[in-house]
Amino acid sequence: MSPRPLRRPLSLLLATTTPLVLGALLVARNAPAGPPGPWVWIPPPGGTASTPSSTAATSASAPGASGAGAKPEDGLARTSRAIVVIERDKKPIALGVLLNERSVVLTARSPLLASATGELEIRYPDIGAVKAKLVHEDANWDLALVVPQSTKGIPGANASTADPLAPAATFHTFVLLKTGKTQPQATPVLGKRDYLSPEGQTLKDALTLDPAKAIAIGGPLVDANGGVVAVVTRACAPGAAPAAGAKTTCVPALFGVPLSQVRAFLKSAPASARAPSAWLGVVGLGEALGVRVVAVDAGSPAATAGLKAGDPLSADTIIAVDGELTRTADALNDAIKRHSPGDVVSLLVANAGKIREVKVTLKGTDDAVATPPSPKPTAAPPSPSVITLPLPPLPIPTAYRPR
Repeated sequence: MSPRPLRRPLSLLLATTTPLVLGALLVARNAPAGPPGPWVWIPPPGGTASTPSSTAATSASAPGASGAGAKPEDGLARTSRAIVVIERDKKPIALGVLLNERSVVLTARSPLLASATGELEIRYPDIGAVKAKLVHEDANWDLALVVPQSTKGIPGANASTADPLAPAATFHTFVLLKTGKTQPQATPVLGKRDYLSPEGQTLKDALTLDPAKAIAIGGPLVDANGGVVAVVTRACAPGAAPAAGAKTTCVPALFGVPLSQVRAFLKSAPASARAPSAWLGVVGLGEALGVRVVAVDAGSPAATAGLKAGDPLSADTIIAVDGELTRTADALNDAIKRHSPGDVVSLLVANAGKIREVKVTLKGTDDAVATPPSPKPTAAPPSPSVITLPLPPLPIPTAYRPR
């Protein structure tokens, strides 16, 4: 957010606020620009993503801001931050991609089921690992949808409009390094081909990827701008059925699930397949000084912290969240959404000309407090090299089984 919007509201307050309040406003930091727009593969129910009524805003949204002449972030770099590592018992089993819509992770199904013991976790590039659960799956296309306990406001990836077979187009998949980080690598799309699922279903028009590349299962295939073109899963490579009485074989091969199949998979996901949102529990009204608390939900984090609702003379007014100004109810809502259930936030609160700091432990919208991630310090990483994720054997397709 540029300095100009900050000076304007401060000038309006010179005649109406105490020096103590003005001092608190001057030291508060500007709020950063918000995350990218919603995931474009599935329109949210009702047209736009809903906001819990207990954190609802009654004022209009402030226009999104980025400084004049600001350089847009490289699309591939932005999508790289949405690539996560799926783990069981702290061991990586697959990659996945965080989607903007619902803040869920799309990945491959077979590695999750083959390593069915131990807790399922998602490791983000910067905030460490959080617990997760498998909520939706497709056995034929080897797709899975995983809901993390927390996303910490990390922006997800968007779908691509690029033609995966366009001449001279550049595409990337991702590999997992021994440092624990993921890295994009150029990966040609060789064409479309039919594969065979373990259940014997023909998977039409899947994208054939360069077999010489060390591609990690579960990650996305993206275009030059970071838009998701496909998801890397696996099935049986097509081939002639074995002779009668011969041993049946299935040669596993990685391929790209096309967007048409991914869209169908996401549309069939249950409405509950979404990451929990952080919940403060107030209804606010944007005013010149900040957001006046007009209602507090019983049993909410705001009620536990002692926030007071009422008229302008008696109510608490939230000036800032963790040092970021909250001039509108939408700004307050956005600041809370960048946190996760279980986080402790610092509110700068004004009441009757006095300023106080209030620490609030946020809950989830389902009232379940999530365990905050705790990244562990690591020793100096070795020189980057690719980790080959173990791939369990595929079941033999029905079409290949001897009679």
